[in-house]
Amino acid sequence: MIQRMRLLLAVVLTVLVIFTGRLVWLQLASTERFANLSESNATQQRRIAPLRGRILARDGTILADNRVAYDLMYWGGEIEGWTRLARLLGMSEPPAEPNFSDPQVARNGAVIAWNLPDSLVPAIEERVAGQENLYLRERIERVYPTNLAAQSVGYTGLANPERNIGYAIDDMVGLSGLEAGFETDLFGQPGLEIVEVNNRGIPVRRQVALPAQPGLDVWTTLDPNAQRAAEDVLEDAVDYINAYRASEDIAAMDVTRGALLVMDLKTGEVLAMASAPTFDQNVFTRRPSDPEAVRTILGDERLQPLQNRAIEAFAPASTFKMLSSYTLLEHGFVAANERFECSTSVTYGDITWHNWIEGYRGNYDVRQAIADSCNTYYFRAAMDTPDFTEGWGSFMEALHDDAIAFGYGQAIGIGLPGERDGVVPDPAYVREVRDTSWFPGYTLNSVIGQGDVLATPLQTLRALSAFALEGTLVEPRLVSRVGGEAYGIESSTVPGSSWDVLAEGMRAMVTDFGSSRILGPAAAFPITIAGKTGTAQNGQGEGYEHTWFMAYAPVSDPEIGVVAFLENAGSSIATVVPMARDFFVAYYDLPVPIVEGARTP
Repeated sequence: MIQRMRLLLAVVLTVLVIFTGRLVWLQLASTERFANLSESNATQQRRIAPLRGRILARDGTILADNRVAYDLMYWGGEIEGWTRLARLLGMSEPPAEPNFSDPQVARNGAVIAWNLPDSLVPAIEERVAGQENLYLRERIERVYPTNLAAQSVGYTGLANPERNIGYAIDDMVGLSGLEAGFETDLFGQPGLEIVEVNNRGIPVRRQVALPAQPGLDVWTTLDPNAQRAAEDVLEDAVDYINAYRASEDIAAMDVTRGALLVMDLKTGEVLAMASAPTFDQNVFTRRPSDPEAVRTILGDERLQPLQNRAIEAFAPASTFKMLSSYTLLEHGFVAANERFECSTSVTYGDITWHNWIEGYRGNYDVRQAIADSCNTYYFRAAMDTPDFTEGWGSFMEALHDDAIAFGYGQAIGIGLPGERDGVVPDPAYVREVRDTSWFPGYTLNSVIGQGDVLATPLQTLRALSAFALEGTLVEPRLVSRVGGEAYGIESSTVPGSSWDVLAEGMRAMVTDFGSSRILGPAAAFPITIAGKTGTAQNGQGEGYEHTWFMAYAPVSDPEIGVVAFLENAGSSIATVVPMARDFFVAYYDLPVPIVEGARTP
């Protein structure tokens, strides 16, 4: 019995020794490790989002900015003085407990009220003071104070870390326009803070370990006055379109769809880039967002307000005849005074190719063909070139190469995502798209800017500079400076000896033909303008053609180039030319009334 008691006592003593040793080890040997574990449970490393750079107009007008927004945040539990706080917030029911399975809620708490009015912030701050489960969050929100050039400036949204690598869930990221095109510059560099939390995970103290570096400001070349004038005349152009449609017994259009671009021909600075219809960028950045307003913009497949029509590709129609005229003259296919019949139509093979108007107009030289936009002149001139009947002949090859030299068929790279390349067709293109060889009919389509030829209004603006400046092809620029880095003027030279002849044709269009009563002597217009219209068939039928007008002014010393484009406007003389006139009046602040006669075809 005594032996068993001794054995039991030995076992008990052994266990006591083991527990005592373990306790000593925990207290002495592992003190530092457990202290570190305790501290890591009480502190967290959190990312600090950088302040996004601004987007500004040439004169410093802010097009995209940041504002501090205040949100009332909630960590759960009882709220002291809820009745009085609810009265301030205009709420009746207390908030639901936070759902911490949501990563944003786990990080920031639940939102009781978004975007508190500045006038309420002091009173609410007083009410939440001392309550660990409530705090006022300062949040940076992107704002667009002028809403100018919405498609070009673009807008931001909350980042998706799975898609936007390196971004946090609360970061802003550019989704369109310059906001997206210059995202790397605008975003900046994130910082790091050490956040001390209590036993409920509520932050109680913060310390900045690495300050965030703000993004760079992006300075655009846009002139706010020119941009506003362009947007206004573009919006109002629906009146010209509907006046024409009424004369043709066509249903009215509700809003304008089109673009108007203006460039300083000396520098390439884009002074205005308007696209219609436009939209309110703040709909996408204001929180909480209005789901219905967002759906209205995103889901509008008919009007597509997010589309920047300045960089979309369309058939350039008769604006492309300037290039065709250049190729015919410079490569010796026609002489400046050589004449071809401007008739109602031309037949080649089994197809009849029509002029834009019926009746015999006379025997035209190239100046008159440009001025009156005579299709049949260009058909006959092309058919008269060597090896035309063989399909891809010497003229078409020269026209293709000249188009590339003038900048067609390739995006300019102005900093806007989604800019189209356009199309300058060749045998490889028609083989791929149409599974056929190049037929002579493709040449007849191409020479008048129809068929497979596609160009953006921006590309047309660049090509216009060569005709205005006798061969100096100026690269359009939408951004002049990023941070402290300035962007310089870029230009190249297109060789030629026929610039005077081409300019005479563009000027004659304004002085001797239909545009005269709108922009020329018949309208006593005080600024000399040279231009070229275009009316593009698009498969939607007569009266629904797209209309173009490109022009420069003044003729003797060109300052600005203008390209105007309207979808489904029907008649260029009745719609897009009067719209361009309205812009010239506004831009030059001319004491010239709008001529009502311009509203009739």
